[in-house]
Amino acid sequence: MNACHRINQGTSNLASPDPTKHVNYVRGMMQGVDEFTQEFAYLSGRDRWLAREAMGFGTLRGLALRLEKDRNGMLLPSVTVTSGVGLTPSGQLVCVDRNQCIDINRWLAARDQELTDRFGAGVQNCNFRLYVTLAYCDCRSDDVPVPGEPDCNADDLLQPSRIIDCFQLDLTYEPPLQEEEDAVRGFSAWLRQVVIDPTPNNSVTPVKFVAAVRAWNTSASDPASLTISAADVPDYFATALRLWVTELRGAAAAFQRFKLWLYSAPHSIAGTATKNAFLTQVRRWTPEMCSWPGNLIIKTSDGIEFIEDALALWDMEIAPKWYSEFCGCGAQAGADIIEDRLLLGAINFSMVKNAGNSWMVDFTGDTTSVDESRRPVLGHLRMQQEQLIPGSTGVISVAPVNTVSSRIVALGRLSAGRPQLTPVVGNAKITSIMDGEVRFTFDGYSMPDSDHDYVIHVMASFTGNKSEPAVSFVEFDPIGFLYKVTRSNKGVLRAELERMEFQVEVFIIVKPD
Repeated sequence: MNACHRINQGTSNLASPDPTKHVNYVRGMMQGVDEFTQEFAYLSGRDRWLAREAMGFGTLRGLALRLEKDRNGMLLPSVTVTSGVGLTPSGQLVCVDRNQCIDINRWLAARDQELTDRFGAGVQNCNFRLYVTLAYCDCRSDDVPVPGEPDCNADDLLQPSRIIDCFQLDLTYEPPLQEEEDAVRGFSAWLRQVVIDPTPNNSVTPVKFVAAVRAWNTSASDPASLTISAADVPDYFATALRLWVTELRGAAAAFQRFKLWLYSAPHSIAGTATKNAFLTQVRRWTPEMCSWPGNLIIKTSDGIEFIEDALALWDMEIAPKWYSEFCGCGAQAGADIIEDRLLLGAINFSMVKNAGNSWMVDFTGDTTSVDESRRPVLGHLRMQQEQLIPGSTGVISVAPVNTVSSRIVALGRLSAGRPQLTPVVGNAKITSIMDGEVRFTFDGYSMPDSDHDYVIHVMASFTGNKSEPAVSFVEFDPIGFLYKVTRSNKGVLRAELERMEFQVEVFIIVKPD
């Protein structure tokens, strides 16, 4: 969208000095460009190191996505990114100083053959998703005269004297990898499912709890089977945080992605792939996840042995190669392995071939929407501090220990008209849709009674340029819970409800005996 906002010269190709070294200034030392460049790299590198290790990455302010479908009566599908600030996965601050806009149809027209090859020559319409990403770049400016050889080119006598911080906004077919963001969300959701029981001395043993935390992203760990006494929560959760910091963050965040890729390898009874060919392919794995060649098919009977050897390679070769030098104390490999793009959101729309046989946005079904649910967001410390300040009474209310216990029993992003895109907790699902009404349920649901109750949060996505729908609870019934979805006090029609995505979160509250 805009590779260099201030000067349209693209990005520079400056050499990257080692950010772990700084200049040892001694009397009589001859200093030149290399020394100043090295010192800047050290100071700048430590700033980025601190940001990415202590803060994380994400949107700091602004950078909202706005989808515009009509301008002065003309169909002009465009997406606007508002001004704002972000912090990339490498710890680089990026500032977008004014709103940026792109015409989606023009973007599609520039890639017409590429899209046709992607979907097939015979396809005339399809649903499509593009991802909006933000990255840092720099640009050279302010040329000044420099000494040169007598026979040098005139252009060589002018060199840029300044480097400007810029930004790069892109539309991409695939989202950037954000293993740590996904792992943080997953681990936090896992921890919230641990059962907190008000009864003293009813905790799982520390040894079993630690083992479960270490295996949180595998089928060997079920948080709903872990019961912790309310009095033990501070100690156990502090242990979970320590294990996350000391063991699980980093390479472990990518391990789940590696396993999913590994288990996707094709296999059949008549597979012919040798172990050597299989492990050669495993060694080619990168954080960008290279794809399996179509002719590398594993024999089903060899699957367990091959997978075990591949997992051993992760520990011995792959993880040390890609992740052991992530921090600043060994950052020479970091710039090459970090996919330094920040995800802002996704644009969903339908495409159709026009009369000229070129792709364009199709508004017939009004399926255009923006999805920012996977955008990483960084709230600043002042906001977190404000959450700790007591209310107007001046007293922080603390619930008695022996009152109730609660946990998440259902969680997920649900849609009736599209395949499930993300995992859900508790098999949450939509059971029926009528004009203005959506009914949900989950495994283990029963109507609230004297023993238990539910606290439910439901949000609905926008569809196109229509206003945000209002979602309100109606009732519990024997098969689920009913919500009303309205806009301007009128029920949203079923056809639109089927295109919506609903974010559902259900807490069960178990009442004391």
